[in-house]
Amino acid sequence: MKLWKIPGGAIALLAMTAAAPIAAAPALQLRDAMAMAQGAVEAATRGGHAVSIVIVNREGRVILAQRMDGASYKSLDVAEGKAATAAALGMPTGLLQEALAKGDQSVLSVPGAIAIAGGVPVAIDGATIAAIGISGGAPQDDEAIAAAARDRYPAGKPR
Repeated sequence: MKLWKIPGGAIALLAMTAAAPIAAAPALQLRDAMAMAQGAVEAATRGGHAVSIVIVNREGRVILAQRMDGASYKSLDVAEGKAATAAALGMPTGLLQEALAKGDQSVLSVPGAIAIAGGVPVAIDGATIAAIGISGGAPQDDEAIAAAARDRYPAGKPR
C-alpha cells in the first residue's frame, strides 16, 4: 500500500504533479470500470449506503457513472468532482480534507478541487491511469467504498 503525504502543502504538490511527465500508461478499459463499479455497489450495500459512483480516466473524463437507488441526484456531481480531483493529483481526496482540517488553506486555491474524502486514484507502477469517486455516505465511508472498488482492478495486469 502506498502512503501519501502532502510535503510543503498542496500547492507544492500541485507544482510537482504538473511538472511530472506523462508516461504512456495503459488506459482503463470499460470492462474494468464496470468491475470496479460492481465492487463499489457491493461495498456500499454491505454498509447500508446508497451512493453515486464515477470512474474517470487520467484526464478526469468520465468512463462510467451510476447512481444507486436512493442516492441523491447531487451526489453524482460530487462523485465526479472527487474522481477528477484524485485523477489530477494522483492522490486520495481524503488527504486534501485532512490538510484543510489541519489549517492548510492552500487546498482551497485549486480550482474545482473537491477536498472531501471519497476519491481515490487507480495506478499502475506509480502512474495514475484513472480514479474513482464515491459520494452519498459519510466521507470516510465513501473513501472505503472507493478503495474497495479500486481493489477490483487487476493492478499491474493491463489488458
